[in-house]
Amino acid sequence: MYMEHGGGRGGRIVRRVAGAVVVAAVVAGMVSGCSLDGSDDSGASGDSGASEMDRAWQENYCRELGSWQRARNSATEEGAESDAVPDGDAVVSAARQLPSAAYEGAGDDGSMLDVTVMAVRGDTNAEGEAVAYCAAAGFETLTR
Repeated sequence: MYMEHGGGRGGRIVRRVAGAVVVAAVVAGMVSGCSLDGSDDSGASGDSGASEMDRAWQENYCRELGSWQRARNSATEEGAESDAVPDGDAVVSAARQLPSAAYEGAGDDGSMLDVTVMAVRGDTNAEGEAVAYCAAAGFETLTR
C-alpha cells in the first residue's frame, strides 16, 4: 500500500532511479553518434564523422576566411596602401581552433594553420587550399 501511492521514501527512490535511467538514455543517444544532418560515416563528404562542435569550428574558420578575403579585396580595389590590407589575425586564430581531424585536408603543405598563415601572407595556392577545405566541409558559400 505504501508503494502503490508513490509516497514516502520508497516512492522517492523509484522516482530518482527512473529519472537517472531517462538521463542515461538521453546521454547514451547523444554519445552514440546519432547524426541529425543525415550524413553517414562513409567518407563521401569531407566532414563525415565530425561532431557538431567540430562543424561549428569549421564554419567559424570559413566565415573568418571569407571576411578576411572580402576585406583584403576591398582594400586592394580601393588602391589602399599595403598597411591598410587586413592582417588576417582573426582567420589565423580560427585556424588554431580547428579540430585535428580537419588538418587532414591540408594536403602536402601541412596543417590548416600552416596553410592559413601562408594564405594571409599572400600565397595564392595556399589560399586556394583553404577555400577548397571550406568547400569540402560544406561552407564554400562563406568564402569569396
